[in-house]
Amino acid sequence: MSSKPRFLLSFVFVATLAAPGVASAEEPPPVRPMMQVNLPIDLTVTAVGGAAWITTEVLKSKIAPASCRWCSPPGFDDSIARALHWRDIKTAARISDVGLYGLAPLAAFGFDAAVVYASGGTLAEWGTDALVILESMVVAADVTQIVKFSVGRERPLLEYGTVAPDERDSRDNNLSFFSGHTSFTFSAAVAAGTVATLKGYRAAPWIWATGLTIATTTGYLRIAADKHYFLDVMVGAIVGSAVGFVVPWLHRPSTSKDAGAARLSGMMASPLPGGGPLVGFSGIW
Repeated sequence: MSSKPRFLLSFVFVATLAAPGVASAEEPPPVRPMMQVNLPIDLTVTAVGGAAWITTEVLKSKIAPASCRWCSPPGFDDSIARALHWRDIKTAARISDVGLYGLAPLAAFGFDAAVVYASGGTLAEWGTDALVILESMVVAADVTQIVKFSVGRERPLLEYGTVAPDERDSRDNNLSFFSGHTSFTFSAAVAAGTVATLKGYRAAPWIWATGLTIATTTGYLRIAADKHYFLDVMVGAIVGSAVGFVVPWLHRPSTSKDAGAARLSGMMASPLPGGGPLVGFSGIW
């Protein structure tokens, strides 16, 4: 017997068939689709990306642009901002924060957990799905930060004089393009929806609909709160959606029907005198 960790085993099965009936071996249960992750790589990307986002937030008052590089809005941005503006911008901002920090992640992770549990999945399977969704959100957040700190667009609340006096000199006022709330919530919605679709969940349409509703509402509220212009929200939605699709797609379940199963290397069949076949096959387990 070879000392290698994998052994070549040959099995010979003899089946006697009673005419006219035919006996067949019981087929194995279908292989459950699983997102394909490389834990060392994906955990590192998520952890480093998350740390980078936290660092930029903590150092925002020092590294964000001190003055706007893109100040006055184009005509269509100005018109839409004035039309969607709420009189109580603080309430609009608070509700948008609920979408960002509460509803969006709750829907993305919660719906996936519920479906995995209901379909007989394991905690490890949900952890794999959750890692892919979280990685999508972190990548979207980092891309957003890079662009926001580079562009330096002035927020609408300075343009329209709705900024609180104690926040007038905040460097955060020059980080309007593009909307982090929007890119983050759209990345969560699309990532969860894409995972559900790739794994064939029947609840996938509900996951898509719920996530996108939360994300769209959050984007609208950012305009209503004078935090972002329409263009900021649109680009945030596009970038978040793109990242939310690409990351899960790169981790999509294997399309091979033999994924996770033993691989057969050969098969033979010959008749027996009694009428049954001698079926043999060899494989690597």
